[in-house]
Amino acid sequence: MKANQILFLLFLTSMVIGCGSSQKSAYNDYEYQEWKRQQQQQQRPSRTLRTVEPCIAMANAESENLRAYGTATSYVEKVALSEAERDARNRMASMIKVAVEGAAQDYAQNAARNIKSTAGTLGESIMTQYVAQEISNTRVIETSIYDLSDGSVQVYVCIEMKNTTNEFSDKLKNELSRDGVIELEYDRERFMQKMSEGLERYKKENNLK
Repeated sequence: MKANQILFLLFLTSMVIGCGSSQKSAYNDYEYQEWKRQQQQQQRPSRTLRTVEPCIAMANAESENLRAYGTATSYVEKVALSEAERDARNRMASMIKVAVEGAAQDYAQNAARNIKSTAGTLGESIMTQYVAQEISNTRVIETSIYDLSDGSVQVYVCIEMKNTTNEFSDKLKNELSRDGVIELEYDRERFMQKMSEGLERYKKENNLK
């Protein structure tokens, strides 16, 4: 009987010690987490200046020429450069396409003479026949190359149209006149005005000044 009582007392004692140890461990863990949190708050700066990638900054800068940036990542630097240029040209094409389509839609609704095609086909024709060549002849004016931790390379490029925006607009207007795409001078002037407004609106909405 006494032996059973002794065993029972030993069991209770071990339970009390175990609970105390568990509570102490939990408290120590809580103290550590609080200390860690305070350390992180002390090390975290109150504010951090973000730097703009140079190619993006150049694309956003004031310029007489249309600009756009592109980026690509590859394990082969040459591939990354080529794909970044392609991305930049696609961005520029998207910018001009939005402006052309808006101008074509306005022309279809307000032309002084019945038009020969729909706004959609007119916009597509202008992009493929007159604009695509200008985009393909763009030049790279800035390049940034980053070596990533996984061994790949990330590239940014900024491209620029060789002709100024005014030269590009005048050339396009002359070609539309010569080919009879938009016959009346009034309609061509309105088309180019709406296209210019569309480009400016696109730049503002996409932070491309």
